[in-house]
Amino acid sequence: MNEYKHIDASKFEFVQMDTKIFDKKFETKAIGYFGDAVRRFVRNKSSVMGFVILVLIIIMAIIGPYIGGHGIHQQRQRFEQMPAKIPLLSKLGIADGTRKYKQQNVEFIKSIDEVDPSDEDYKNYFFIECITWQSKERIVIQDNREITVVDFKYDEYKYRSLPYVSNWISDSEYQNLKAKGAVIGDPIKINTTYEDFPQYVVLVDPLKEYGFSSMDDFYFLFGTDQLGRDMWSRVWAGTRVSLLIGLFVALVTITVGVIYGSISGYYGGTVDLVMQRFAEILSGIPWIAIMTLVVLYLGANLFSIALALVLTSWIGTSNMVRSQFYRYKGREYVLAARTLGARDSRLIFKHILPNALGPIVTSSVLIIPSAIFSESMISYLGLGISKGVSIGKLLADGQAIGITMYPYLTVFPAIIISLLMISFNLFGNGLRDALNPSLRGAE
Repeated sequence: MNEYKHIDASKFEFVQMDTKIFDKKFETKAIGYFGDAVRRFVRNKSSVMGFVILVLIIIMAIIGPYIGGHGIHQQRQRFEQMPAKIPLLSKLGIADGTRKYKQQNVEFIKSIDEVDPSDEDYKNYFFIECITWQSKERIVIQDNREITVVDFKYDEYKYRSLPYVSNWISDSEYQNLKAKGAVIGDPIKINTTYEDFPQYVVLVDPLKEYGFSSMDDFYFLFGTDQLGRDMWSRVWAGTRVSLLIGLFVALVTITVGVIYGSISGYYGGTVDLVMQRFAEILSGIPWIAIMTLVVLYLGANLFSIALALVLTSWIGTSNMVRSQFYRYKGREYVLAARTLGARDSRLIFKHILPNALGPIVTSSVLIIPSAIFSESMISYLGLGISKGVSIGKLLADGQAIGITMYPYLTVFPAIIISLLMISFNLFGNGLRDALNPSLRGAE
C-alpha cells in the first residue's frame, strides 16, 4: 500500500455510502407451471395443428348430423347406395355422384323415351342421358352368344331422380304422396276383393317424395348406405359414439391405472409383488374372451363394450406409472421432503407424479384412438353395438357390402379414424413436452 501514498485522497469521493442496493425488480409476472406449459405447447406447431383438428372433429361430431338435413335414421329406398356428391369437388370430377360400370351390355343402354317406366326391367336399364363418359365398344362371348359391351361413367343422381312407377300402395300411402306433390298424372285404382281397402299404382316424383325441391338440393356429401340412409349424418353420429367410448375408457383407465401403479411403485416390496401378480393374471386372460363374456351377459350395447375395454386396458397404464415411480422415488428432493415430514400422499401427488406426468399424458391421450380401433375390431368380429351407429360399425357394414363396389362406405369412416389417430398422436406428444418439468424454461 506504500506505493499509493503519494496519491492525493482528496481527489476521490465515496459514492453510494448511504444507499441500500437491492436486486432489480421484475417487470413481468412470474410464469407458473401451467402457464409455462401452455407457452411451450403453443410453440409446437404440429401439436397445435393436432389440437385444432381434434377440436374440429369434436365440433362436427356434435353438430354434423344436423347439418345435412337428412337425418341419421331416415331411410330412402329409392336412393340406396348412392355415391358421394360434394358440390365444390364435383366441378373437378371428384365426388361428382357418378359410378363407373364395366362391360355392360349395350342392349340395356336406352333413351328414356324408349322405355316404359312400368316395364319390369326398367331398373336394369342404363339411360343415355345419364352416361357422362363412354369407352370403345367391344364384342365378348356371354351365355354362348356374342354381345356388345361397353364401359361408361353413369350419373346415379340423374337416374335416381327420374319418375318411377310405384308398387301397389294403400289409400293412405297414396294420400301421403299426393300431399307432398309427388304424384304425376292420374292414379290407377286396382280392383281388389276388399273395396274398403283400395290400392293404387301411381307415377311418383322421387325428389318431391323425399322433400327435395330441386336437383340442386339432391345430393349426399358422403353418399348413402344400403338402406338409403345419409352417410354424412351417420359418420358424424358414429364419431360421436366412438369418441364417447374412447373418452370413458380413457378416464377410467387413467384413474385406475395411476392409482394402482402409484401404490405399487411407491411402496414396493410385498405390496408391489402381490399387486403385480394380480395384474399379470388378469392380463393373461385373452381380451376377446373377456369381451365375449361381457357382451353375452350384458348385451351388445354401448356400456358393455366400454366396460369390456376398461377391464384390462388399465394394466398398461399402471405398469408405466409404476416404472416412473421406481425412477423418481429415490431422488434427493423426494428424500428431503420425506425427511421434513411430508406424508405419503404429498410425496406421491406433489413430488413424484408431476415428474412422471409427461409419459402418463402421452400414453393416456393415445388410449382414446386405441379404444376406437378396438371397438372397430370388435365390430368386424360381430360383437359390436347392436343398436345405434359407431365408426367401427360403419366400417364393418361397408366391408360387408363391398369395398370395391361401394368404396365410399369405408373411405370416409377410415379418413375420420386416421385423422383421429394422427391428431391424438401429435397432441399427446405436445402435451408430453409441455408438462415435463425438466424442460421448464427451455426454449
